[in-house]
Amino acid sequence: MQSDNLFETVDTRHGRVTLFANDTGAISDSLRLYGEWAQNELSFMLSMVHPGDTVIDVGGYIGTHTLAFARHVGEHGHVVTIEAQARSFELLSRNIQDNGLTNVRAENAIASEVGKEEHIPAIDIETPASYGSASLRDVFVPGAGHQESSGAAEFWVKSIALDELPVASCALVKIDVEGMEDMVLRGAGELIRRHEPAIYAECNSLEDGLRCFRLLREYGYRVRAHVVLAFNEDNFLHCSRNVFMGAREVALVGTSEASDPLEGYSVRPCELLLDIETADDLALALLNKPQYDHEVLRASAAARSGGVAALDAAVALRESVRPAAEKEERIVRDLKEQHAQELDQRERKIAEMAEENSRLRAEVVQLRAEVVHATESERSAREASAELTRTVEQVRQSLSWRLTAPLRALSKKNTDR
Repeated sequence: MQSDNLFETVDTRHGRVTLFANDTGAISDSLRLYGEWAQNELSFMLSMVHPGDTVIDVGGYIGTHTLAFARHVGEHGHVVTIEAQARSFELLSRNIQDNGLTNVRAENAIASEVGKEEHIPAIDIETPASYGSASLRDVFVPGAGHQESSGAAEFWVKSIALDELPVASCALVKIDVEGMEDMVLRGAGELIRRHEPAIYAECNSLEDGLRCFRLLREYGYRVRAHVVLAFNEDNFLHCSRNVFMGAREVALVGTSEASDPLEGYSVRPCELLLDIETADDLALALLNKPQYDHEVLRASAAARSGGVAALDAAVALRESVRPAAEKEERIVRDLKEQHAQELDQRERKIAEMAEENSRLRAEVVQLRAEVVHATESERSAREASAELTRTVEQVRQSLSWRLTAPLRALSKKNTDR
């Protein structure tokens, strides 16, 4: 059993999540800083899913998307989450259990074209690394056997096709498997034809994206590119620090022509939704991802053989406008802070006025009570006076009063002397 120092737990938008303490990747950093991961992307996907639906999460990692899907579809919905790495699968299962999710089925497997067993390298959670971006594409390709390598840090894991999953329906298939997205799609043809789910497949390069694009078109799907900001201003922990800067993520979105869940969708300021009909369309979509320059293009053979002039020019242009952009960002941030302060002052003033109003109302109530009391006292006095007058009149009208009249007159006369 490994030390608890290798794990940490954080509160997130979609539940309590335990993560690898040594994970240096963006997922863990985002969970720690913002209490969420890829929320802009998730919100888009959830717009295509309804309570009671079934979602397949391929590349579940530690469960950030799985938890969100499970809570969204509710107790009558279902989520199948698939994760190949054994250590990641352990955390995925733990997070599902710790959040009390009973509508999730977790599979420790590779989603691929055919069902078999594969020998893959394991992540080492004692050594700092970005575990969520570990790719298996280098160890095997579609239709070819895996080239095994020796070493203790390897293990056998089953490979399954999505067509093998016993699901009665499916609204969405999310695929994030670091360049193996097309292999997942090859094993999902029957599922796609039967249930026509929306497909959301990560796209990090033109080469990987084109393989997915062609498969989705073969399945008769309309294809779009979803380009979305990595930073969510309205994050769970209300952190204004943007560690992602202007980074964007790109995914291919495949939807059935017959029942398009994005029909009428309103594009948000944080995203683009671009129609993809050709390779050039996809190239343009990827150029909207700033990090595509250094992550992919500068590592290409064309760049190594001298084709970096256009990239350098683009960088120079960005650098020339950066001061103005940063100034604009500061102005916007300052205006937001000023607006927040003004709102805070206004809310305090309203609270003070409400408190004063409450005090005045209490005084009015007290004065009314005193007036009522005084009125009742005056009425009681009048009633007592009237009663005394009636009593005196009754005495005067009495026989005894008339008989004693001479005595009273004599007494008065003696008094006057």
